[in-house]
Amino acid sequence: MIGAAIAGQAAKSNNTSRSQSSTRKTPSKPTISSAERAENKKLQEDLNYFGFNAGTPDGVLGRKTTTAVSQLQICLNRPITGKIDSFERQFLSQSAFKAQANGAETLRLIAQLPNGYCGLLQKYLLDLTAPKPTVVAQPPAQVIVQQQQVPVVVQQQPIAPVAQVAQFAQQMTVNNTNVTNIKTENNVYVVDEKLQRRFDRLANELKLLSQIEKHVEARAQDTQGARKLKAIREHIARLRLLVASVQDETEEMYGTPIRPTNANLGITAVKASEVFPRVPYFIPGTEEKGEHWIKPYVSDSGSLMYDFNFIDDTSDFDKILETIQLNEQNITSLADSMLKINQWSDKAVEQGLRRRYEKVADCFPITKCAEKIEGNSSTEFMFLIYEDGSTAAAIRRNKGRYNKSFNMSVESGLLLSAYADYMSELGSKDFMAATMTDAELDNLFD
Repeated sequence: MIGAAIAGQAAKSNNTSRSQSSTRKTPSKPTISSAERAENKKLQEDLNYFGFNAGTPDGVLGRKTTTAVSQLQICLNRPITGKIDSFERQFLSQSAFKAQANGAETLRLIAQLPNGYCGLLQKYLLDLTAPKPTVVAQPPAQVIVQQQQVPVVVQQQPIAPVAQVAQFAQQMTVNNTNVTNIKTENNVYVVDEKLQRRFDRLANELKLLSQIEKHVEARAQDTQGARKLKAIREHIARLRLLVASVQDETEEMYGTPIRPTNANLGITAVKASEVFPRVPYFIPGTEEKGEHWIKPYVSDSGSLMYDFNFIDDTSDFDKILETIQLNEQNITSLADSMLKINQWSDKAVEQGLRRRYEKVADCFPITKCAEKIEGNSSTEFMFLIYEDGSTAAAIRRNKGRYNKSFNMSVESGLLLSAYADYMSELGSKDFMAATMTDAELDNLFD
């Protein structure tokens, strides 16, 4: 009887286990779109930039990312949830763009702040939320300005009382500008020349990107065109935020918004090329980075050519690290290759590939691409996959057995594609306008 009872209880337990096992559902793994994955990867990159370790940016928000978000929230004195809200995400993205765009100035600020990158974020947040100073109108008066070294622009407007002017004059001593002989109450506008040039540069770049946006929008008839247009508009939005931050900076420093002095960009293709959009690249294995600059010109033989320059603004000597000469076929290949690489990137993300891999999208001159031997020089547009699943584009210069790679994100590749396509059309129009014969003009105005 005891044995039967034990056997019956065991059978009952087994039946219960089997019943529970048969009804237990296997949890499905959450899936995210490639767009969400890209946004998450950008978040992880921004967290890492400011010293909050989110691990390898892979677009998957795991435990490390949650911890990094919590550290960000502690730094900003925000509720600690480990989940980033829309304000925090947008603020972090804009701050990363602003910090990287300012380059050496950002490093100087970080060195001065006691808590480094966290202090920089706190400063950005304070600048964003601080109330604007109240200004009081006063009658105009005569102001004498002595300039020693730094050129400044001086304007007179009835805004602030004399006490504020005197305090401002003391602060401006570091810029080698002394304000004296203030006879009555008045406000002095002192716009630093370097800051004005920076604003003009941003305003010009924004105008050029707007022209590129219209160019791409008129031709965005497929998915790749739509993606290219989206990349441009995102870059324009970030640039507008940067322009606004410069305006806020001048209002805080000088009590007046800065005004653009940029001239018309639509004169020639060469003039437009001088205000190139900041499409970034980096040299793998180093801290070096810079921007691309495409400049059209006419060769000695009378052909339309393009100098594809790799710029390093931080260099004290030669700011052009490398120049690739492109003809019209090559620049078209550059634009098409960046679009192809974007398509390959989507496929790699969909398949969840996590292995080292590279593929040539195009190479020129084709006769020099087969062998990398002394005497052969070629340029390759490359697609790359890294071990963590991230993808990138690269422009590789082969000089014999030596090669140098200029890598960039796939998103930067889309912007470069639009830039190359726009400069190609602009250069072609200028070239045709200058080389048309009288007979061709007669046909044009028939």
